[in-house]
Amino acid sequence: MKKLHATCITILMGLLALSGCAGPVKEPERTGFLSDYSRLELIQNDNLRYVGERVSEYDGFIIDPIAVLFERDPENQVFTDKEIENLKQHAVDELTKQLTKDDGYAVVNEPGEGVARIRIGLVEVDDTIGILNVSIYTKISGLGLGGASVEGEMVDSVTGEQIAAAIRWGSGSRVARAGYSHTGDAKIMFDKWAKQFRKQLDEAHGR
Repeated sequence: MKKLHATCITILMGLLALSGCAGPVKEPERTGFLSDYSRLELIQNDNLRYVGERVSEYDGFIIDPIAVLFERDPENQVFTDKEIENLKQHAVDELTKQLTKDDGYAVVNEPGEGVARIRIGLVEVDDTIGILNVSIYTKISGLGLGGASVEGEMVDSVTGEQIAAAIRWGSGSRVARAGYSHTGDAKIMFDKWAKQFRKQLDEAHGR
């Protein structure tokens, strides 16, 4: 029993050391994904944003599939293809839910007047160390905390004019459980960003 206890401690210490090296997601380098970066302004310490005057003219949205903008080392795969695809779909589903709730806005498939296209690129994903999300003590400490960074923009679905744009980055919650998934905290961040996007859209529409 003592040997098993010592082994568990050794494994836990190794995980703590690994998580300590990860650190929080930082402001990402520009990838060239956005059609225009020149109007972005630092809003807080975790996002750059541009909101044009014409945002209120759009109440329909096409959500493009999430693009993966980071390179994955084939010899050191932190995330499986299934995990990445699941994260991408989660982001689209959550954004759709936030846009359409309470009869807010329409999510459509065809371009047209009053319809904007939402483009999102996944710049980076930080691994969530699932075993450290089991205990509230390690969760609060930030050990094993993952996260994500993204670039995104709204463009006119007909002309391609940039209507709004943002770069967001951050780590997951120290309270909400991310589970055992390697992308658990990244999903938490997408949930947060989708809610904030809906709020900002409502403000632009005077709601």
